[in-house]
Amino acid sequence: MSWLDEVLAQHEELESPKSFWYWSGLSVISAIVKDRVWLVEGAAWKCYPNIYVILYADSGVGKGPPIALAHKLVANVNNTKIISGRSSIQGILTKLQRNESRPGGSISKTCSGFIVASEFSSALVKDPAAMDILTDLFDRKWRAGDWESLLKQEQFKLNDPVISLLAGINNAHFDVLLDNKDVFGGFIGRCFIINESQGEKLNPLIDDLKHPPDTDYLSEYLKKLTVLSGPFQTLQGTDAGELYKEWYNKFYTDVREQKVDDRTGTIRRTRDSIKKVAMLLSLAESPDMVITVPHMEEAIVVCEKLIGAVRQTTNHKHGLSQNAQHKALVVNELMTREPHQISREMLMKKYYMHFNASELDDVMQAFHQSGMIIAEQVGDKLVYKMPQKEVDEMRRFLEGKNK
Repeated sequence: MSWLDEVLAQHEELESPKSFWYWSGLSVISAIVKDRVWLVEGAAWKCYPNIYVILYADSGVGKGPPIALAHKLVANVNNTKIISGRSSIQGILTKLQRNESRPGGSISKTCSGFIVASEFSSALVKDPAAMDILTDLFDRKWRAGDWESLLKQEQFKLNDPVISLLAGINNAHFDVLLDNKDVFGGFIGRCFIINESQGEKLNPLIDDLKHPPDTDYLSEYLKKLTVLSGPFQTLQGTDAGELYKEWYNKFYTDVREQKVDDRTGTIRRTRDSIKKVAMLLSLAESPDMVITVPHMEEAIVVCEKLIGAVRQTTNHKHGLSQNAQHKALVVNELMTREPHQISREMLMKKYYMHFNASELDDVMQAFHQSGMIIAEQVGDKLVYKMPQKEVDEMRRFLEGKNK
């Protein structure tokens, strides 16, 4: 059982969604290894395992407990600066550049930090520059050496800054905290949005837990990771590396051929996200710093799911034009297929980067009401069909001819 499996097992009796414990656990490893380990990419640069994770759910779903666990575990390990409570972006930069004493008399001179907040909008003072700065600081691979911010009243100079982030947010606060420039300008594209609508199970917490969480036990393994330093074993010539290359070529070929709209930048960054998560999964299993096929397979699966989560979270900011794009994709698919029909399952598999299940339902409901596309149950599958009359009319319309 890996360390991450242990985290999930210790909290399976609680109500918070399983995915929230999972990503909070990965955030903890990210925060404590910082930039001390990396994966060399093409002998050109280094990919570091720092991640930004946002748990997105309505109030009461259970964002707080996993975030509190992460805070406590990183504090127990005590090897990085924790930024919690209410802060301005200037306050965060000040803490990152300041030397901090540690128990026993040691001084932390690194500019690394873990931003942790159960409610992101309450923790970060609204500032038009805040998300821009956090966006810039995320890319550690391009931030070797000094990072400077020169302001009228304060100047900040950070050496090799590396930031990990774990925060909770709900829909109302999302719109208040994040402007369109933050959603479509790069910040959200760098975040892992974990979107849940309800808790894992019901537990009134009257009876004692059968297996109470043991944070001291969980902290012991994490302390072993703090001594790691250097590169992961190369992926070149490995089965895990070949799996990644196969995924990469197919995934981005589909993106190009389908002309996928990627306004947040999430899809373009999926390649980096998979490598980061694969490193964290490897570290959750052992300190050997070897990425195996199971690590890579799991990283691919969970990161592909994030594409839908980001789209679902930010779709209301696209407006009606996004719905029109979805309709055009469906019409084009049925027009070019013979005999102008496709199963719902196949449609979702082909266009999962474009729309999620609820978005497809909205589109198909509009088509059904107009009679342009009908839905039929064929065996255990739902099949969408475009009647030949509608196909002919659409062809005449596209050719500019009168009916």
